[in-house]
Amino acid sequence: MRPYAIRGGKEGKQRLDLLARVMLPTTSALLERVGLNQGMKCLDAGCGGGHVTVFMASIVGPEGKVIGTDTDREILALARADAEAANLGNIEFHEVDGCKSEWDQWYDIVYARFLLSHLNEPEKCLAALVKACRSKGAIVIEDTDFRGSFCYPPSAVYERYVELYQKVILRRGGDPNIGPKLPRMLRKAGAENIQFSAVQPTHIQGEGKRMAPMTMERIANAAISEGLATETEIRQIISGLNDAAADPETVMSLPRVFQVWGTKGRAA
Repeated sequence: MRPYAIRGGKEGKQRLDLLARVMLPTTSALLERVGLNQGMKCLDAGCGGGHVTVFMASIVGPEGKVIGTDTDREILALARADAEAANLGNIEFHEVDGCKSEWDQWYDIVYARFLLSHLNEPEKCLAALVKACRSKGAIVIEDTDFRGSFCYPPSAVYERYVELYQKVILRRGGDPNIGPKLPRMLRKAGAENIQFSAVQPTHIQGEGKRMAPMTMERIANAAISEGLATETEIRQIISGLNDAAADPETVMSLPRVFQVWGTKGRAA
C-alpha cells in the first residue's frame, strides 16, 4: 500500500479535531440510530484521533468496551491522552491495521469513518470488519463522495482543491468517491438489512469553513510528490481557500458523506 495521502502526526490531529467537531452531530445521530447503548463492545477501525472512540465509550459506559485501531503511532498517543483527560477507562487503542486484526465475532458494533476511501483493497477490509462483528451485530461505515463538495459563489481555487484531493487519493490507491458504492460492497461482504443515508455539513460561518484549507495543507506534500501541483500553486490554493473561508457570504461544504449500515448474518 502506498503512503497515506493526508499528512498525520500532531498537525494531522489538529485537522482531525476540527473534523470531529464538524461531524459530531451527524455521526452521533447515526450511532444512536443503529442502537449504540450501554454495555456494548465496539470497534472503531482506523480511529485516527480517537474522537468517535471516545464518544462511543461515553455511551457504552463502564460495563462496555471500545477498541480503537490505527497505524499512526503519534496520533494514537494523542488519542490516549484525550481518553485519559475524559477519565474513560473502557477504551483501548492499538497500533495495528484494524482490517487485518483477528477479532472473530466479538463486537456488537463495528465502525469505520473515512477509512475505506484510502485503501486499495476496501473489499478485504469490509470482509474483516464483518467478521469482527457478532451475529446480528451492526457494521457501520461513513465515507466520502468527494466530487459532491461545493462552494458558492463558485471558486476556481476550491474546484482545483477538490480536483487535487481526488487525484491524490487515486494516485495513492484509494477511491475518494467510494460512498455510493458502499451499500453494494457491504452486502457482498456478508451484511444484511443494508440501510443508508447521505449527509453534507455545509457552512456559511464558523470553523467548518476551515476544513478545506486545512485539508489542502495536509495533502500538499502528496500532491507535490505525485507531480500534480507545484509548491507555488499549492500556496495560492491555500491562500484562496482561506480567503473564501473568511468571507461571510461564501458557503463551503464538506464532501457528501454516505452513512451505510447493516447487520451481520449468521452465515457471514
